[in-house]
Amino acid sequence: MTLILNAKDVEQAINMRTIIDQIEKGLVEEYSGHVIVPARVNLPTNNKGFFRVMPAVMNESGYMGFKVFFKSGANNQSSVRYLIGVIDQNENNLEAMMDSHYLTAVRTGATTGLATKYLARENAKTVGVIGSGLEARTNLEAVCAVRNIEYVRVFSPNPNRRALFAQEMSQKLGIKIEAVDSPEMAVQGADIINVCTNTAAAGNRVAFEGKWMSTGVHVNSIGSTMPSMREIDTDTFEKADGIVIDTKHLEEESGDVITAIKNGQYDSSKVTVLPALVSGNIVRKNDAQMTLFKSVGTAVQDIMAARAVYEEAKKLNVGTDVGEFLEAKMF
Repeated sequence: MTLILNAKDVEQAINMRTIIDQIEKGLVEEYSGHVIVPARVNLPTNNKGFFRVMPAVMNESGYMGFKVFFKSGANNQSSVRYLIGVIDQNENNLEAMMDSHYLTAVRTGATTGLATKYLARENAKTVGVIGSGLEARTNLEAVCAVRNIEYVRVFSPNPNRRALFAQEMSQKLGIKIEAVDSPEMAVQGADIINVCTNTAAAGNRVAFEGKWMSTGVHVNSIGSTMPSMREIDTDTFEKADGIVIDTKHLEEESGDVITAIKNGQYDSSKVTVLPALVSGNIVRKNDAQMTLFKSVGTAVQDIMAARAVYEEAKKLNVGTDVGEFLEAKMF
């Protein structure tokens, strides 16, 4: 059988804690050497769009799959579309095809939550958020899944959007969230900082500066997923006592890291990959240290998140079963 899940089906089958746990299992498998993950394929189109493919083969758990996302058309406002395919290699079966716009944001948040689980102080209770879009929401939800958060301040340039974020996320999470008038106000004294911005149109501007970091803070940054994008300044990398990245490919993909390397402010001796962190490598050695997690996303994260959704969708009986979607042919 192949299960087709549209956007509404996927949303029904989301469980943040389950997805965090499943991504952790996938990253442990990756660290053990049983996963093949090439760099993502980035292809430009002739109308200012792009086509990206992220495949992975997981030989221990028996999964494999891919994410494809694309944007075409000269109109900069056209939407990016996302698709994930999940394959059971033991059964030689395409298990699911699903819309992954919302799931990509959830996967990003879940990965941030996983990094926060290992990097933030155990007694962390306050969060500063820069950004008010979908990924700012999913990242905050995931942080609240791994720490007992009591109070949040949020800033984004649009007053109405940050006020709406505060209202809606406060109701969803059951904690106090205050919208504030500047990024400095949002992050001042926070135990955890989430920088979740749309840097596509920001040029070389950054949303967060290292001079705002304070003793013991943990910073998550999930923007700047292309060389042209910036979200945090290079001082952030220099001030951090420990840095975790979700993939080494990030060092050639993220404008933040590329610029920090160019400026001599990216000390590779401080850098650990996320699969190593969740497999036992200790980065935060005391409560006074400042830590940074920088993410661009990987196919392992996508496949494990998608499998969690697939299993939940079967339990809930959502989606469309199209039977033997792919014809079998002997070679």
